[in-house]
Amino acid sequence: MKKFHALIGMIVSFTLMTLISGCGGGITTDSSASTASTGTVALRLTDAPTDDKNVKGVYVTFDALRYQYADSSDGWQDVDLNESRTINLLDLQDGNTTLLNKVELPAGEIDHVRFVLNTNECYVDLVVGGMQPLEVPSGDQTGYKAIGGFTIPAGGTVNVTADFDVRKSVTVTGNVKKNVNVTYKLNPTIKIIDNIEVGEINGTMTLNLDENVSSVIVYAYEDGSWDSNESNATNNFGKAILSTDATDGSYTLPWLTIGTYDLVVTSQDVNGTFKDILGYFDDIVVLPGETTNQDITDETISTTLP
Repeated sequence: MKKFHALIGMIVSFTLMTLISGCGGGITTDSSASTASTGTVALRLTDAPTDDKNVKGVYVTFDALRYQYADSSDGWQDVDLNESRTINLLDLQDGNTTLLNKVELPAGEIDHVRFVLNTNECYVDLVVGGMQPLEVPSGDQTGYKAIGGFTIPAGGTVNVTADFDVRKSVTVTGNVKKNVNVTYKLNPTIKIIDNIEVGEINGTMTLNLDENVSSVIVYAYEDGSWDSNESNATNNFGKAILSTDATDGSYTLPWLTIGTYDLVVTSQDVNGTFKDILGYFDDIVVLPGETTNQDITDETISTTLP
């Protein structure tokens, strides 16, 4: 009988040890799997400058974000903002940014992001004309789709920036000069940039300028994409990223994806209308996380682009 009781005791002890060991291992595995299966997205906003001198503010109200994974067939994953945010995109020039949202999501590759807007709270502020409604077709329904994706790292954070590019996003219809049937519409060209994949170009500007020059704008073109048609009224330097006015002695071209660029330096008259091409710079290299300096002087600028 004693041997029987001893055997029963051993079996019970072994069973309890197995259960305790198994439970402890399960908690560790589940906790580790939970941490490794999610990551954080910190999404900021920025804006490329506009060369329309009559526009002094573009106010956009954000309600939500929508993310879609590369391997997902389940539609979009919605992320509501804690509260709607109205942002003047023109405050976000020269490399300035603002954090729109930071959220934990399942780790993986994001193919697309959409921005859901409050279409009743978007408007432009004009030097001549004051506040005007900004039409936002479908912005409160499907949202505006951004170009470019990124990867959410398991257990880590990805920092990305959305460039709204107001110059290309706001269109005007009607007779602006006579202020007849004028309508402003927002059709954003939004580019998503992983912050580790960008750099910038900046420098000083000390050209001897004609007295009729009101501003100097520097346009950055991806290597080989410039042609003379870009300067006509139809294209209006449409393929370029541009600086703010450089007549104060300096310029900045921020948030450039890594690569090689050609710079086109231009002058504008008092109305902000293109006047002349002042010169070019060829093969300016942008490296990740670095600033490339290119000063603009009468000695360094070239009259032709190879």
